[in-house]
Amino acid sequence: MPAPETTHESMRHYYRGRVFESTGELDIAIEEYRKAVDLGADYADIHNSLGRTYAKKGSFTEAKQEFEKALNINPHYLDAQRNLTELETRLFIKSRQEQEVTEGQKRITEEKEQPKITVARKVKRTHTRIFTTKNIIGAILVLGLLLIISLTVILSKGKIDTFISPSENISSILADKEAVWLADWFRQEIYKCEVVKGDMVVRRTYRLSSVPMGLVIAKGYLWTLDSWSKRINRHIFDDELTITAKFGVPGSNPSAICMDGSNLWTTDSVTHKIYKHAIDSELSVIATFDNPAARAIGFFFDGKYYWTIDGDKDMIYKHRNDIKLSIVRNYKMDLASKKISGIFIDRKYVWLAFEGEKQIIRYPREKFLKSLSQ
Repeated sequence: MPAPETTHESMRHYYRGRVFESTGELDIAIEEYRKAVDLGADYADIHNSLGRTYAKKGSFTEAKQEFEKALNINPHYLDAQRNLTELETRLFIKSRQEQEVTEGQKRITEEKEQPKITVARKVKRTHTRIFTTKNIIGAILVLGLLLIISLTVILSKGKIDTFISPSENISSILADKEAVWLADWFRQEIYKCEVVKGDMVVRRTYRLSSVPMGLVIAKGYLWTLDSWSKRINRHIFDDELTITAKFGVPGSNPSAICMDGSNLWTTDSVTHKIYKHAIDSELSVIATFDNPAARAIGFFFDGKYYWTIDGDKDMIYKHRNDIKLSIVRNYKMDLASKKISGIFIDRKYVWLAFEGEKQIIRYPREKFLKSLSQ
């Protein structure tokens, strides 16, 4: 895992590159992107940005290489796929234009060597050549545009998005209509982010005295779960996310927190219980359920079902909203050697963060679940 200071420095160069690219200072932007990669930020978004800047400068070979690097890291990265397709179309058109110019010069040379050709015949041949060239170029442009449109439609349907994360220690993710909230347990920070044109932009960073392992928004407050001090903190949305109340938890190792619209829920990885809390002055426990997870790292409600995520067994459990939280279905995640550090499930998406990786992956929920064994 890169040292925190290295990570901060690499991302500083990345954001500087974005600024210089937007102001048209392409050489400086390229230099900043390169420094970010050299310092360890070898991410698809940065290679895509570097390729885009090379393309603006006219360095198409370098641009193509960077787009391909981005797709090697994330084959589902729509923006890099689109950029590479557009670039290859431009290169193809440029190649055909150069070929037409070469053939035209060759014909002119041949005509000069044949003085018996009449002026009228020359004019006719020249007009025919120009008309043919325009037709070819026009056809190529139309085909290229149709190809790009077709690919965009196909790939955007159920596409997987990858965003650069401000941290490689994300312990919780919360997405609502206004923002994406990320918690970093190691730096003890919370990031308020926004997805803008395919990028996750950090709008605000909050420094905490607690260790945030879970996040929910309920009743006009932000609630954080602190596994280290074994409590739930209630914050107001001011400049510092000031804590206005602290509550104890029923278990000895709280691991996840959830809001279903009426009640708060917590899980504990030692008691293996799921607790339903009333939102009162004590966050009183009003019901307790057995938890199927060995180590629950997430518990969510999508409006119809509850979901438990087991960080040890890489399992997802889908529960009915009944008096027993009956399990409807199990899903097994094939994560190879990766370990989930943060996850969020709502009606549309599954958001994932992995230990030691500075990226957030957003999957269409149904596509993600269909890909899992049951």
